[in-house]
Amino acid sequence: MLAIYFSPMLLGLMLLLAIAVAATALWYVSRPYAGPAFWMASGWTLILGVMLFIGFMVTGSPVLNVLGNAGQLAGEALFLLGIFRFLGRPLPLWIVPASVGLMMAFNIRYWVVDGNSDFLLGVYSTIAGLLPLQAIWLLLHSRADRATRPAQLLVGVSLLLYSGVTLLRGYHGYHDWLLDRPYIPPHQSFSYLLPYNFALPALVMGFVGVTLMTMQRILASSREHEERAQRLATRDELTNLLNRRAFNAIAERDLPRALRQQQPLCLAFIDLDHFKRLNDHHGHNFGDQVLRMFADSWQGQLRASDVLARYGGEEFVLLLPDTDPGEARTLLDRARASVAAADIRDGDVPVPLTFSAGLAQALAGDDIDSLLGRADQALYRAKTSGRDQIVVWEPDSV
Repeated sequence: MLAIYFSPMLLGLMLLLAIAVAATALWYVSRPYAGPAFWMASGWTLILGVMLFIGFMVTGSPVLNVLGNAGQLAGEALFLLGIFRFLGRPLPLWIVPASVGLMMAFNIRYWVVDGNSDFLLGVYSTIAGLLPLQAIWLLLHSRADRATRPAQLLVGVSLLLYSGVTLLRGYHGYHDWLLDRPYIPPHQSFSYLLPYNFALPALVMGFVGVTLMTMQRILASSREHEERAQRLATRDELTNLLNRRAFNAIAERDLPRALRQQQPLCLAFIDLDHFKRLNDHHGHNFGDQVLRMFADSWQGQLRASDVLARYGGEEFVLLLPDTDPGEARTLLDRARASVAAADIRDGDVPVPLTFSAGLAQALAGDDIDSLLGRADQALYRAKTSGRDQIVVWEPDSV
């Protein structure tokens, strides 16, 4: 027991225990994100393997030796599976039975035919050193998730260091076996102490890296949800234009300022012609595509101060500050001609699309409701007069 107390294995066990507890906490707080569950299972499996190996050191039981080595390799393989899972890649599940089975075969042979411990050490280190190579390549080359890229590099470098140290340990094991060197107690063996001095710290650094990866993904996801919630509060989800509430808020700010400064301001009420018929004949999905196309068609035609919004259904409103009715009508006619000329098809079937618009200029004493009301009256006249036209509100048009 005294040898175990002074052995670096005890320190390694305590470090692994800390990793396992931290991995369990990470899994608990990050559910349902993929990856941490594997890292938690990896930590506890590694601890089980080390404890079985310590049991072998105390009792000399071959069974505990075989199970201890197998458990440690299984824990390392589970850690790597967590990386594949986190990055959304197919899991190479074969690495668990392959690595564990191969190690157990050589380990059992060692006990059955009185094998060499240095050779067995070389076999274990070769398997453990080659295991991370797939994950290392993936971490260092994957750029799909920019939010977690810095942490991915940390994990990749950590595993690269771990793999290099472990393979070096294997080289020394084979070297001592080939030279038939006499048995050296583990606490005096360079090959034995190498992983505890260098590989285990690299593994701890790797766990810090996967923790950072998880936290970075959670933060990125939180920001994405927050931005999506702000967009939903002000944007129409289908067309990405402003929604009615956001438009009204802007109009209620810009209209009084235009009237106070005696600057022209126009508002257009726009309605896609025969949109219900289009939905009935071609389906709602196609109708949604047409609405998105119509919204996109205004890109490049509006100034920074102009405000286009989807008011509901196939109705849109356009606020044009510093614009008189003549300028506003010119802009709307240009947009109407562009939409009418668009090549819209449902498969091979061409689908004509036009819109009607009612245009009203802000007058003294107006509020948003009165201005919208006059534009709506002009739109009604445009629709009842044959559609596909722009009508400017005038007192005699009521």
